Amino acid sequence: MEKSKSPISKLIVCACEVAVGVVLFINPEGFTKIVVTGLGILLCVLGAVALINYFRMSPEEASLSQELTRGILALLLGVFCIYKSEWIMKTFLPIIVLYGVACLVVGVMKLQWTVDMIRMGMTRWVPTAIAAALSIIAGLVIVLSPSKSMWTFLAVALVVTGVADLVSAIMGGKASKSE
Repeated sequence: MEKSKSPISKLIVCACEVAVGVVLFINPEGFTKIVVTGLGILLCVLGAVALINYFRMSPEEASLSQELTRGILALLLGVFCIYKSEWIMKTFLPIIVLYGVACLVVGVMKLQWTVDMIRMGMTRWVPTAIAAALSIIAGLVIVLSPSKSMWTFLAVALVVTGVADLVSAIMGGKASKSE
């Protein structure tokens, strides 16, 4: 099995997943507003950079680049995110469903990792199997019953899957060293 990430980066990703889940559990509206506003600021910066790049190019190069269009659209979307973050939060339900789909995809990937570990004769595949099951269950619950009260479930799901991923990463690292 090829390692796509270093063990440290896996641990950092897992820890971030747990941290986001905890913050989301404590204050879901505030967290979401910060994320949407941060995204708006990022889009404004990217838009400004695209506009600057556009006007620094030769006219011929600029006409082929679409940087003016990208810059203006990024600025408009960024300003919308900053000033209409409440509207975005009200329409967040489809985004939660997309997160559920992402959980399902990740769960199926973890299921394949589990099967790969079993096929290679590794003995410490159980944590990965548990993480796969938790991800698939979380994804199914989110996709099949999205509601405004999903914030709590989403937060708990992030913490549980993050902890399961941490255990899996630690145990998997030990298994690959000993086998």
